[in-house]
Amino acid sequence: MDTLSQVSLVVYANYGRVEDFVRLKKDMGVNVSGAVVIARYGQIYKVDIVNNAYEAGAVGVVIYTNKRDYGGDEWFPASKWMPPSGFQVGTVYNGLGDPTTPGWASVDGCERLSDEAVELSGDVPLIPSLPVSAADAEVILKTIVGDVGPGPGILNLSYIVTKIQNVIGVIEGEEEPDRYVILRNHRDTWTFRAVDPNSGTAVLMEASKSYLQHIAQRLDKLQKRGWKPRRTIILCNWDAEEYGLVSSLSEISYWLFFFIIVYTNTSNISLKLHWKQNES
Repeated sequence: MDTLSQVSLVVYANYGRVEDFVRLKKDMGVNVSGAVVIARYGQIYKVDIVNNAYEAGAVGVVIYTNKRDYGGDEWFPASKWMPPSGFQVGTVYNGLGDPTTPGWASVDGCERLSDEAVELSGDVPLIPSLPVSAADAEVILKTIVGDVGPGPGILNLSYIVTKIQNVIGVIEGEEEPDRYVILRNHRDTWTFRAVDPNSGTAVLMEASKSYLQHIAQRLDKLQKRGWKPRRTIILCNWDAEEYGLVSSLSEISYWLFFFIIVYTNTSNISLKLHWKQNES
């Protein structure tokens, strides 16, 4: 586990847009270089907030959800909006899969980009960032007087490298075993996430359970007939999806990409159904 701390002056950068940093420098004479920037969600993607802060010279970013942009004075349980104690989470990695193996599978012994090449790709943030709630942001903002706060602003982050685990179930096909019908969902989550991914996990488990019950109920007949599905059925429960599709993209790139017949994603199964088909 690596721990990183940044202590510096605090600068409020509105929505963290390019024009916000331009206004700070040209119109207000505020130098962001070496400062910890605090900005709010609401206008641009969080990845762009971090990148814009880095380009302006900041050494860290705090991003918060401003209640004026998300429901005003009404929040859960009285309303659908997030309360002041809530905060948005998500990766600020702008790529897909392992950043050292863009476009190919991340397996032992494979070719990998150097750390320098990964940094130059622009997909990996080069300064630390931290999402906080509106309530926590208010405490920070109250310390800012005039154009630049007295500081110090502090970011204390821990980076943990750990193993991930995918759960894969395979029912081999009889006629076309190298053609795959895939039902998948990811298991990892930032918080509790009833909708994404746990609704999909429930469906995935029920589907696999129903299939096994179907086999068990007709076991005698199936054994005598030697029945198998025509194509191979694969049930996938991915890990590390929230960190840039690390597991699923690597696995698909390695041994599934050219053999998939049907690929069904159940991550948000409790939301309104949208059916989309793509040729391959």
